[in-house]
Amino acid sequence: MKRDDLSAAELAADACAPLHLCFVAGNIYPVLVPESGIAFVGGAEVQQTVQIRALQRAGYRISVLTGDFGQPEVVDANGIAVHKIPAPGRRGLPGLRFFYPRMSDVVVGLRKISPDIVFMQTAGEQVASAALYAKLFGKAFVFAGASDPDFQLGALPYMPAQHVFMYRRGLRAADAVIAQNAVQMQMLRDNFAREGHLIPNGYEEPGARPGAFGAPVLWAATVKPLKQPALFVELARRLPQRRFVMVGGPGVTPDAQAYFDEIRRAAADLPNLEMLGHVPFGEVGAQFDRAGVFVNTSSYEGLPNTFMQAWSRGIPSVSFVRPESAPGVSGTIACEDIEQMTREIERLCASPEAWREASEACRRCFDEHHTMERAVQRYRAVFDEVAAR
Repeated sequence: MKRDDLSAAELAADACAPLHLCFVAGNIYPVLVPESGIAFVGGAEVQQTVQIRALQRAGYRISVLTGDFGQPEVVDANGIAVHKIPAPGRRGLPGLRFFYPRMSDVVVGLRKISPDIVFMQTAGEQVASAALYAKLFGKAFVFAGASDPDFQLGALPYMPAQHVFMYRRGLRAADAVIAQNAVQMQMLRDNFAREGHLIPNGYEEPGARPGAFGAPVLWAATVKPLKQPALFVELARRLPQRRFVMVGGPGVTPDAQAYFDEIRRAAADLPNLEMLGHVPFGEVGAQFDRAGVFVNTSSYEGLPNTFMQAWSRGIPSVSFVRPESAPGVSGTIACEDIEQMTREIERLCASPEAWREASEACRRCFDEHHTMERAVQRYRAVFDEVAAR
């Protein structure tokens, strides 16, 4: 039935129905459905899980299209319909499986779900699939960056050239693009000649306890090369008088376990460093509750959820990156190199006054820019705008 054939009552009911959002997130299932028991926690997946729950409370109808982790075709995750993209298996022809079944399965899955808006927050070839679905079926597509390289030109880390090409086709076709920080906004203008919407990551964690001076120095991330966990081990070696805790399991690449084992062996040599390995997302907060300083050793980031977990508790963070919550505003203490990072950690661990000043600053940054209430307001504006088109 065409929209012109609908009765006035049907049109009114259609206008009042909540917008149906579908998050396409290939690896979100273990985070969104923690009872699955699958040992995986990714930053973008954590952020999207928090967003999904907040948008659900705000009245949106939410669906999720995710990868095949052995779950049923559709799983009800507390009111969220989680649909599965079937594993490619041996379907399709060698050399063409990039298109069928990998990309076509996403379009077919979205067609079955039939959302009003498709939302993605990770770069990859599936961005092109989401954009194609929206174009074919008159829907809207919103892409949100998860890391600064998402908006750079040239090669992208851990992504084949053909995937990069398709990702950027999808990015250009998006009805709206969301950036996490001011750097990403400028890169979007310079490299893709389009304006974006600046929405700093929001976060919430009921029951979180404030950080404490003198508590351990915490690192929390996936243990993979781009996070540079070896530098955290080196920090613990340089500061034997301080306690260090490392949280995170291996990545998902073929050599991930070997790299994880290498870091674990290095950490085992240091009595002041405790390496916990994978901790389920629902239990990571307890590690922040027991932390005094948070350290991020990545060479680049977007706006990590771990920063939000620390700042919301008033735990000072030290990092090589300085993501801006607003132009010129950041909640972290950025360092040029490991020597400066070592000095900053010791300063925060040795001086109650320095720790308290940094604690108040990062908590103020969180309250002003990163509550989920603020984030949902900004997302609602973007979703309403693309839906109205």
